[in-house]
Amino acid sequence: MHTLPLGVSFLVCTFNGAARIAETLACLARQETPAGIPWEVVLVDNASTDNTTELARQAWELLAAPAALHLLHEPRPGKQYALETAIGQAQYRYTCIVDDDNRLSITYLREGLTILEKNPKVGILGGPSTATFEGPEPVWFAEFQHCYAVGPQLDRVGGAFKPLAEGNIGRNVLWGAGMFVRMAVWEQLHEAGFQSLFSGRQGDGNLTAGEDDELCYAAQLLGYEVWYSSRLHLQHHIAAGRLTEAYRDRLFYASARTSTRLNAYRNALWGKPGGSVALNLLKDVAYSTLGLTKEAVSPSLLRALVAANTIVPMKLGHTFASLKETVLNFERVKSYYKHVLQLKSEIASHKLNHRQ
Repeated sequence: MHTLPLGVSFLVCTFNGAARIAETLACLARQETPAGIPWEVVLVDNASTDNTTELARQAWELLAAPAALHLLHEPRPGKQYALETAIGQAQYRYTCIVDDDNRLSITYLREGLTILEKNPKVGILGGPSTATFEGPEPVWFAEFQHCYAVGPQLDRVGGAFKPLAEGNIGRNVLWGAGMFVRMAVWEQLHEAGFQSLFSGRQGDGNLTAGEDDELCYAAQLLGYEVWYSSRLHLQHHIAAGRLTEAYRDRLFYASARTSTRLNAYRNALWGKPGGSVALNLLKDVAYSTLGLTKEAVSPSLLRALVAANTIVPMKLGHTFASLKETVLNFERVKSYYKHVLQLKSEIASHKLNHRQ
């Protein structure tokens, strides 16, 4: 693994982002950059059918091109594929993942760089966001904002769902929007033969994500910490077409299809060492079944139904969908567990080789 020069590579993956990309780039152009610190933008057109790339080129020229802009094309639909293409072009010590509807605050680069330079154990860093809307804000949005990567990021471990504390987030994960990733994380994962279990969202067609959660867990397998800082802030601009109840519900339930793959990482990180894959998976099924049963008989569910509260029964449906995915695809899910345990073994082997 070679040492990269100090600097930041913004990785922008876009699908049909013509209507959004100019403002996203304008916010990057306004970044407060510490003296002598270089940065760049690596923009990957992920199978777009519009003129996003040309508009990005024009917008950057109008902004006086304050840093290098690399325009790439990834024909395979899926954010993970686009991200891998972007990483291959990045040339600085730190990367920052920026969606084409993210508007970073002017201090984003400076704050992130400061935290990462002071804390070499931090592999991944993220912060909160707020929403801006194309049209009026839906009355239901506040309850579902975290499906849209909006708000303070939450401590989900233990079910408290309270805002994350500053610093190391432990067993929690961060969303990918605005996520800083130390380039060494990407390099060490590549060295260990990492292959993502996810392809990422494909426009508005396939909303199944999970690659950002996966990256947080993979970084912890490498021995890095994942940190949260409220000093980082971005705005997430949400198009009107993504603010319908139909889209909201698709987005909410899409994550049910990711849980089996993410559980494979949780098993590798915190599961019982030496236990068989099948046994550990069966234990996960048992815990999920117990949790589903408790939710189904909870008085809060009855109160929610009486009050016509949508999100509580939807959470129950989400838990059921996750459990169903595991039971009906048991052998495939078992292969996910084996896949991640093999990655863990490869990481340990590479660490041993480096020490010798």
